[in-house]
Amino acid sequence: MKRFRHVNLALLIAFLFSTGCETTRNIQKSITSIRSPAYHELITQVPEDMKDDVYKAEFDMKVSGEKLKLAKLKNNLAVNQENYSDSEVDLAKKLYKQAEITLEIQKLEAIMKSGLGENKDNIKTLANLKSKKLRSEADRINIEAELETTKLVINDLLKQIEGREEMIRDMNMDEKSVENSIAEPIETGNQEQEIDQEIEQEF
Repeated sequence: MKRFRHVNLALLIAFLFSTGCETTRNIQKSITSIRSPAYHELITQVPEDMKDDVYKAEFDMKVSGEKLKLAKLKNNLAVNQENYSDSEVDLAKKLYKQAEITLEIQKLEAIMKSGLGENKDNIKTLANLKSKKLRSEADRINIEAELETTKLVINDLLKQIEGREEMIRDMNMDEKSVENSIAEPIETGNQEQEIDQEIEQEF
């Protein structure tokens, strides 16, 4: 009988030990896996008077997210400004080409009015020059349209940048922003993912 009790006691101790190890493993897994539901359950169980640093870190991350959006806006602005500058060069080239063709047309028409050269050849050359001028004018119109479109994009980006910079200034200056965030649910694990998704949608 004593032997039976000893066996049962040993089995009970072994069971409790294995259960404790399993619980420890689960806790460790929950802590190291910040994307798991268990992690969010644990953070909600932390007493409010111990969350000050959490709220401060969450607020800092929000500010960093806005700064990242601002940097992407400025990068987009730089790209469009470079495109605008390139289009201005292309437009200048087209205008120069048009002026060059116009000069050749004027010269040829002056020759034809003077009765010089072969009339048949003059007419053919004049037709070719006028055809080139029309193509050049069409290209110029397309470039001017691109410039207008890019200018609208640039102006819109400038407004977005101004608004984002003002928002960041307010966030840095307004201490109440941190206090207000305390009333909001803590979603530390999803915060970074949400910012990434918002940025992708915006850009």
